[in-house]
Amino acid sequence: MPSQRRLRLIVIAVIALLFMVFYYTDEASKIQNQQFYRSTLAAMKAKEQAKNAKSQEKIQKPVPAPGQNGAAVAGDKVPVAEVQKAAIPPATENEDTEEIPIAGRTKMTVPKKVNQPSEVQKPAKSEEEKEREEREQKEAEATTELNAILKRSPIIIFSKSYCPYSKRAKSILLEHYSIQPPPFVVELDQHPLGPNLQALLAQSTGRRTVPNVLVNGKSIGGGDDVAALDQSDELASTLRQMGGKWIADVSRQEVDNSLPKVALSDAQSRDIQFRSTTKSIRILNLPDIDNLHPRQPPKVTSRCVKVHIKSRVVTVEGPRGKLVKDLSHIAVTFGRPEKNVISIELHHGARKGVATLRTVRTIINNLMIGVTRGFKYKMRYVYAHFPINVNIEPNPETGRAVVEIRNFLGEKYVRRITAQPDVDIAPSANVKDELILTGNSLEGVSQSAADIQQICRVRNKDIRKFLDGLYVSEKGNIIEE
Repeated sequence: MPSQRRLRLIVIAVIALLFMVFYYTDEASKIQNQQFYRSTLAAMKAKEQAKNAKSQEKIQKPVPAPGQNGAAVAGDKVPVAEVQKAAIPPATENEDTEEIPIAGRTKMTVPKKVNQPSEVQKPAKSEEEKEREEREQKEAEATTELNAILKRSPIIIFSKSYCPYSKRAKSILLEHYSIQPPPFVVELDQHPLGPNLQALLAQSTGRRTVPNVLVNGKSIGGGDDVAALDQSDELASTLRQMGGKWIADVSRQEVDNSLPKVALSDAQSRDIQFRSTTKSIRILNLPDIDNLHPRQPPKVTSRCVKVHIKSRVVTVEGPRGKLVKDLSHIAVTFGRPEKNVISIELHHGARKGVATLRTVRTIINNLMIGVTRGFKYKMRYVYAHFPINVNIEPNPETGRAVVEIRNFLGEKYVRRITAQPDVDIAPSANVKDELILTGNSLEGVSQSAADIQQICRVRNKDIRKFLDGLYVSEKGNIIEE
């Protein structure tokens, strides 16, 4: 006899089983009684019968209409799908067909109705397509506008009103030259299609920056290129050659021809001069070069300073001695177009290469100052608590001055610096805690001062509080005017 606990479990299991049986049988009967289920089942049967009939008969027989021989009796039930399929005529080969749903799931292929709009609408255009169409439209407008601009004049200047290089090119072409017909100026920053015109110019001429000077549709460059042609007196001939019969006259107006030459000295006779030029690339702003060097060289003549250049090795001799500088790593060409005039040229240089012209000019300028007046740097000791002790002794082997720095921030470590060749270091006779560095080479004097300052850097401390060190206090020349 099973226990009561086991009997209770058996009774509960039987009740749950009966409940599940009744529940699923009731759901099944409900589903089978639904109209959708019955119509779907009928359509599936009709489709199965149609496939069987098509395989047996090659030629489709027309379905008889109600009331004719062989028609279904009123009492018989015919599937709806079969009746609709029989009523639809078969599609020919040239007719378009479409599939229509029957009874929810089954689809039937029928001829497409003529002059009936398609139920599927075209998808809306995406944002990318709209942007692409808009961009293509603007490009077409820019092309039309550019063609119209090129018909205005054989010389077109594309510029921007705030660009200094554009102002320079416009000043040369409009003020320094008399051109017939006059050039036509297009300010891209004020034109409604300015960005599109600039992009179109970049594609056609390969130059996106402004100014862009076009002669008969061909670009001759920007502001620097126009200035270079003007400097070499080739601008007028270039315009005539490229303009052809469309340019009636190109003549240069009266300008100051003395601008290409800049003296390196303040001598009234202008004995030694420089002319920094480029070949079809860029012309430095020569009138402003003297303003870049507040320390002008002395008033010397060609008899006291001699400059010799061979294989880009510059040798300068003067009253204080001789300095040699190797410039073979810079791709420039030295020339002597006139007496006491040295020309520096760079052929087909990029922007960084053109910048070396003024560098070469400054280097030779400093060499001339060094052999005539020399250079002098002064350095002062700075300390708050621990006084800095400096001892200067010559090196017996090389003869260079050796600077020994002791008691920096109380450290017992001795710092030693060897001066550059031909640089003299001595303590000041009049000022306490001061060093004086002198020499003919600006590079040697400045590098020795930098080495002394760098070796006394404060490390691992707040440099705003610990200001100890040796610092350059004054720069000048040995021979003052």
